[in-house]
Amino acid sequence: MEGQTTRKWKILFADDNRELNDAMRQIFGEHGFDVVQAFDGDEAFEVYCSERPDLVFLDYLMPKMDGVDVLEEIMAVDPHALVVFITGEGSEDTAVQAMKAGAKDYVTKPFSIQYLIHIARKFIREHELVMENARLREKAESYRDSLVTITETMGEAVITIDAQGRIQFMNLMAKKLWGPSEEMQGKPVDVLVPDPNVNLYAEIKESTGAQEGHYQNEYTFRKADGGIFLGLLSASSLKGAGGMGDIVLVIRDLTDIEMMRRQVINAEKLASLGKVVEGVAHEIRNSLTSLGGFSRRLSRSVDENSAEKVYVDYIIEDVKRLESMILDIEEYVNYTKIHRPNYAPTHIEDVIENALIKTFGSGKFSQVTYTVNIAPGIEDIYADHDFLVEAFWHLFVNACESMDGKGTLKVDVTSHPNYVIVDVIDTGKGIPSSEIKEIFNPFYTSKARGAGLGLSKVYMIIEEHGGFITVNSVVNEGTRMRVFLSKRRGHGPVIPKGA
Repeated sequence: MEGQTTRKWKILFADDNRELNDAMRQIFGEHGFDVVQAFDGDEAFEVYCSERPDLVFLDYLMPKMDGVDVLEEIMAVDPHALVVFITGEGSEDTAVQAMKAGAKDYVTKPFSIQYLIHIARKFIREHELVMENARLREKAESYRDSLVTITETMGEAVITIDAQGRIQFMNLMAKKLWGPSEEMQGKPVDVLVPDPNVNLYAEIKESTGAQEGHYQNEYTFRKADGGIFLGLLSASSLKGAGGMGDIVLVIRDLTDIEMMRRQVINAEKLASLGKVVEGVAHEIRNSLTSLGGFSRRLSRSVDENSAEKVYVDYIIEDVKRLESMILDIEEYVNYTKIHRPNYAPTHIEDVIENALIKTFGSGKFSQVTYTVNIAPGIEDIYADHDFLVEAFWHLFVNACESMDGKGTLKVDVTSHPNYVIVDVIDTGKGIPSSEIKEIFNPFYTSKARGAGLGLSKVYMIIEEHGGFITVNSVVNEGTRMRVFLSKRRGHGPVIPKGA
């Protein structure tokens, strides 16, 4: 049998001539077709809707509804319907009207049965191929849209580069880091790294070609705002005929991981340092107790106006200063060992107010004026209220002391998508740039008194709250301590632009 198929094709033959209709059913059936029949226009439309045949042979002259009207009804239901119009000889105008209405072709009576069978097979095969291509195209477009959606929602930057290393595509995260696609498209991928000695594209191209199309390495990247960050770059050759030589880059920002690594190292250092300091402080306290007791007893036994009295009083004063420093050290060691934050929804306004009361309540800094500006709609943060009060108290005291007790303290509270930001600004003597990186280290101080542990404790508290601190200072003009407090519990720092 000619033209074997995997399934029987269904033909609707719509003609009011019963003899011709029955003959078509028999002959097409012998050639492997499944034939359904209709003998008037209404029936033809009803049978089409119920059977959905692969091909319709539709006669023009039929009772109840003529062929053109039936064709229009069918095309309204299914614009892809495959219809061959049948007309009488000399009805070319009607045939043209049918073609405009959506018919695939037309045949004129009288016709050859073999010709009908031939065009039936031909048109059905072509139609199935067209529909399959359309289905595959739609599936590919849907798959592409899904990939684009997934790419846009990824937390990593995704970039494609062509065979010459020029940037072609950037997802949303990449645009956030390096700017709009319109500005970056066509630029060499090497603009992403600040080090002119790093030939990024050459390394990617060489490695993706030598290591089964995949490459991974860490680089320091430069952002559009001039900032830099450590990132993990993964590169793979883009498969498919449409991407010959193209490479896909996925860049993961390692800032959080690097920050956590540093936190672990700092915690280990502080733990070791705490054990040493605790032992040293204990031994010094024992000696100070004896030295202080004997000095005070000696002070009472010498003449009030003698030089010995002055010397002994100097010793007593230094003992008091050392005892105060040892107390600070012991409190700091105890804090690092036993403190347990109690996180709860916290109003930052309450924290600032209580820290200011603690700072200025004693009257020690009565010549310092302060202003507080809190933006409307600041969200609550998940924090330990008391620990934050202590942190800001240290910051306020440090600011007041830097102004020698005279000047202006300004506190500004604003909101960022991930943080509540508190700026502590003073008009003091400022911090040399060479010292800024040291000020949060334990026992670093530029003051004549104290152990230099206040800012170290501040740093520890803020880090525990998923935040961080940045410092901007100009010598003899003042300092801004900017505190970022995370709005989300358990989330590490994500350095925002302009921090």
